[in-house]
Amino acid sequence: MKKVKSLILIVPLLLFGEALYSQKDTILLTFDQLIEIARNKSPHSAMARHTFKASYWQYRSYRAGYLPSLSLTSLPLGINRSLTSYTLPDGSDTFIERRGNNSSVQLNLAQKVPFTGGEFSIGSALQRTDFFTDSLTATSYMLNPINISYKQPLFTFNPYKWERKIEPIRYEEAKKQFQSRLEDISQRAVQQFFDLVLAQINTEISRINYQNNDTLYKIAQGRYNIGTIARDELLQMELTFLNSQNAYKQSLNDYEDYHFRLRSFLGYPNTVILKIVVPDSVPNVVIDSDKALELALKNNPKMLEIQRNMIEAEREVARTRSERILNADLYVSFGLSKTGNELEELTKDMLDQQMVSVGLSIPLVDWGRGKGRYKMALSNLDLTKITGEQEQLDFEQQIFLQVLRFNMQKDQILTAAKADTISQLRFEVAKQRFMVGKVAITDLNIAGNERDGARRNYVSAIRDYWLNYYALRGLTAFDFIRNEEIKVDLEIE
Repeated sequence: MKKVKSLILIVPLLLFGEALYSQKDTILLTFDQLIEIARNKSPHSAMARHTFKASYWQYRSYRAGYLPSLSLTSLPLGINRSLTSYTLPDGSDTFIERRGNNSSVQLNLAQKVPFTGGEFSIGSALQRTDFFTDSLTATSYMLNPINISYKQPLFTFNPYKWERKIEPIRYEEAKKQFQSRLEDISQRAVQQFFDLVLAQINTEISRINYQNNDTLYKIAQGRYNIGTIARDELLQMELTFLNSQNAYKQSLNDYEDYHFRLRSFLGYPNTVILKIVVPDSVPNVVIDSDKALELALKNNPKMLEIQRNMIEAEREVARTRSERILNADLYVSFGLSKTGNELEELTKDMLDQQMVSVGLSIPLVDWGRGKGRYKMALSNLDLTKITGEQEQLDFEQQIFLQVLRFNMQKDQILTAAKADTISQLRFEVAKQRFMVGKVAITDLNIAGNERDGARRNYVSAIRDYWLNYYALRGLTAFDFIRNEEIKVDLEIE
């Protein structure tokens, strides 16, 4: 693959940094290592993974909710001593003391029925009651070896149906969001990396300017002493010298600031000094906008978010509509039971028991609240649809503009590199002509400012190339340099 050659190879440590941090650890950090550390080892990548873990366990909980649930309920000891009202044969009431113990154990297996919204269960229970008096203890048992029941809401909202639609989409959205967050982290790492590069370049430029202006100011003093330049030119040279001195000091502070930010972003302690290596080339990649749009519509979480929002709005319409009409619950159960004073008696001549019940809830007068909620849900559904269509149009436009910016960036790097070379040569010529008195200090300052600006513009062009590239990776989940889809590790420990 052809590459556009860069002029910067390695941004060295500043002399002041080597002296100040001679006792600290120095790490040589290439551009590829930066991206690797930012995506896999930085604090931000850890936060992104924990966010995905929460979504993963939420999805696992949803799936587990549709598996049979087996529960054991036990009351091993329930001693009761109290006074209780008792009706005598003549109709009068008196109070007697009751002393007893109630124990029970129950095993229950339950299963949701997502297609109907009902719940099916099978249970078994054993109860024991001990009644204590001063002279004896009476014990009785009740066994329910099997009890089968089914509860079914009628004419009402089925939350299971909508949950089965929404939760898988939500989980797929979480996976794609995790992938997109990693690309965002890469983009932020690129920004902070080149912020430090520019800070180092600004420091180097200001250091050279400071040294040059010191020399030029001394030359100007000599010329003023022999009367070849006027006092205002000498004062202008002195002002330039003082300004360059202040600029150099400020650049040192800026370098420290950006160095701290990058080190903190990558999760390195303060004992580490980063020596960064700027990429010596950029790939000659041209991205097709139609392909990028196709990949983005397939891989970007935004599309799943729009789809999920639409289904959630439809769910709310279904819920509010069901609340306006007849609600009914059907409950059916069948079981066997037996009581006795001995455990051996419980397995003989069991009695069956059946139960069927239907409960109704009919809204008669709610003063329009149900209708209002339903109309609001319909309105929100229309709004969600319009918003989703607009968001998709804006998203598609964003893809086209991002591809356009990226494809233009290569030519901008070439132009910036050429301008950097020309401005360097122009400054050297202006400097030599100033030293022999053929140009004024103003022209030299202009040449110096143009040289410094060209160097910064060149580095900024490289930075924008990589920022645009990783922005496109985040939007499409595709590596256009390797021409393959980006795969991330979704394993949960």
